Amino acid sequence: MSYIALYRKYRPVDFDSVVGQDHIKTTLTNQIKENRIGHAYLFTGTRGTGKTSVAKIFSRAINCLTPKNGSPCGECPACKALLTPSNMDVIEIDAASNNGVNEIRDLREKVTYPPVEVRYKVYIIDEVHMLTGPAFNALLKTLEEPPKHAVFILATTEVHKIPQTILSRCMRFDFKLIDVKEIATLIAKIFDDIGKEYDKEAVMAIAKAGEGSVRDALSIADTCVSYSNRKLEYKDVLDVLGASDNSKLLELVKNILAGNSSKIFDLIDQMAKQGKAMSLLCKDIISVTRDLLVIKTSKDANAILNLPSDKFEEMKEISALATETFMVKVLELFSFCESDLRYSTNPRVLVETTALRAGLPQNNYDVDSLLLRVSKLEEQLKKGVFVANGSANINGATPVSTEQVVEEKVEEKKFFKKKLSTITSQEATAMIISGLRKSERYMLWAKLQSAKILIEGESLVITVSTESDYEIVNMEESLKAIREELNEFDEFEIKVISLSKEPTNKVLDEIEEMKSKFGEDTVIIKK
Repeated sequence: MSYIALYRKYRPVDFDSVVGQDHIKTTLTNQIKENRIGHAYLFTGTRGTGKTSVAKIFSRAINCLTPKNGSPCGECPACKALLTPSNMDVIEIDAASNNGVNEIRDLREKVTYPPVEVRYKVYIIDEVHMLTGPAFNALLKTLEEPPKHAVFILATTEVHKIPQTILSRCMRFDFKLIDVKEIATLIAKIFDDIGKEYDKEAVMAIAKAGEGSVRDALSIADTCVSYSNRKLEYKDVLDVLGASDNSKLLELVKNILAGNSSKIFDLIDQMAKQGKAMSLLCKDIISVTRDLLVIKTSKDANAILNLPSDKFEEMKEISALATETFMVKVLELFSFCESDLRYSTNPRVLVETTALRAGLPQNNYDVDSLLLRVSKLEEQLKKGVFVANGSANINGATPVSTEQVVEEKVEEKKFFKKKLSTITSQEATAMIISGLRKSERYMLWAKLQSAKILIEGESLVITVSTESDYEIVNMEESLKAIREELNEFDEFEIKVISLSKEPTNKVLDEIEEMKSKFGEDTVIIKK
């Protein structure tokens, strides 16, 4: 017999064995107990949270002759009939490959025939959002006037793609991500059942890697079982997940928090040579920094993180290198970086500069960075330097107030402005587009999406296609917003050009002026 994957072998057969989703299990079992079966259900949620499994259990439960607490008994003739491969009363349809109107018309014709061996004929339509518009229209008619013996269960990961006319005719159930501890308990039971020895930390690492998806976690567990013939340890799971460079990642974050710029570039270079994608590196830095912030702020941090004791102690030492404010700033910078990477033509440079900005706030001139530097100065002063109260510091230097430090740095900023010509048109476009999106200037952002933005010397030239776009982009408020996104550069001119063949009001005024001067017969306008 061929090997069966763990997620298939341990697929739940009744509601009691479904992990999580208590709100859904309670509602469905109550409907079965009270015999209040609806004609259409919509199961929505991320992958691996139990949508299809619950749909199959529910299809058997509503046909079971002697249900136990709302679950199928598995022993009556109906349950046995539905478990056979030749069963024709529970039909599973993959909408991804059967998404046309002809397939749904065929369903409409067959749904009129009553079930062969049980009470209800059940149609489970997986990935229903993949249906075409005409197919949805064809399905709508069946949902409006379904036969009494038919029950439809629609499953999807993208509920926003389903028409409202379909949604309004279904009972909706939202499947949530599964708690890490529940997934870990399930994996531990499975390992005990198959006789696989394991460390508690290893099981917890697998559960965390599943990110709320039971199927994903079981797939990783399957790989881990094959990877190690001995007792499964935390390090083995890291190797399977491709996280063998975890120590280097931790070292990178440590150097960012310590402001060691030379080491930052060296570590990013090492990871890049090993094939680490910059988008994944950015995501990993965010994850590690978040864990450090949890350790820094939470009294019972390891109850949240579930790390091995030696790993937790190592991260605890690193978390002492920076304040909570500093870590929040690092998280913000790399979150923006993760968003901007999709527009960047050189992702490595973007990650490197973000790491440098995060590690060396003295090179940044935004308000948050200035406040961060002030808080660092205040922390240092508490150790023996007195300022702003007329006392001398430990070296006998003139006292300096924190307000004066901020004021001097703001003034200093003026001398460090770059020329617009030092960046490419693509970089300027990415900075403007991503900046407008973050500042929620959605109308201007939408107009510039289709515009062409070029740098010509110290001028920014924006070419739009329609006259309406020209009027919006050329507004004083819009130009000011664009300048704000490029405020790190010296003064520059913004030129807005419209490709529309319609002459602007200014051009029309000039034409009228020429006609009044030279006469209407003399002035000829060529299109």
